[in-house]
Amino acid sequence: MGTRKISVRKITVRKRDGRTEGFDVEKLAGSLWRGLQPAGGAYRDARELALAIRIYLHRKRRRSIPSAAIFEMGLKVLRRVRRGPAAELLELHRTLRTVRRRLLRISHDDGNVTQWDKSWAANLAVGIWQISPATARIIAGEIELDILPCEETEISRRSLLERLNRRVAEYGLADAVPVR
Repeated sequence: MGTRKISVRKITVRKRDGRTEGFDVEKLAGSLWRGLQPAGGAYRDARELALAIRIYLHRKRRRSIPSAAIFEMGLKVLRRVRRGPAAELLELHRTLRTVRRRLLRISHDDGNVTQWDKSWAANLAVGIWQISPATARIIAGEIELDILPCEETEISRRSLLERLNRRVAEYGLADAVPVR
């Protein structure tokens, strides 16, 4: 008997800022884990649920899906497996993050103040360090995770650049291009 090869179609996720990226089981599992962990769940459970969502999308022949729909699917699957408290924690986390994003401001050296934007921070990293957009997005996301829980509603561009430079150095990318 021969082995049957399963073809895996690529699923594209449409982000809220208009970008697209490939569906990532590990990224979804990490998101589900944020809800499951405090409620006593295991990471492997989060990964299995993320895999189940990917299988569902393949069976429905979805080629593209909004990130908000994936989030809603995650909540639905958590509730379906009787993990309602985990779904509630995940919803609360998302709501608080959205509110903090709207409240957080960046003060620039010229006196201008702008709203926090993770895409802007990622583009800044690409421009300064000439790293890939995907790597820059990861770094900007980590910086966002650092600054959103803080009580501050305004952070200086200089402080943001220091955080960016530190993260780039932590990834071993600091030798690529000098800091501006």
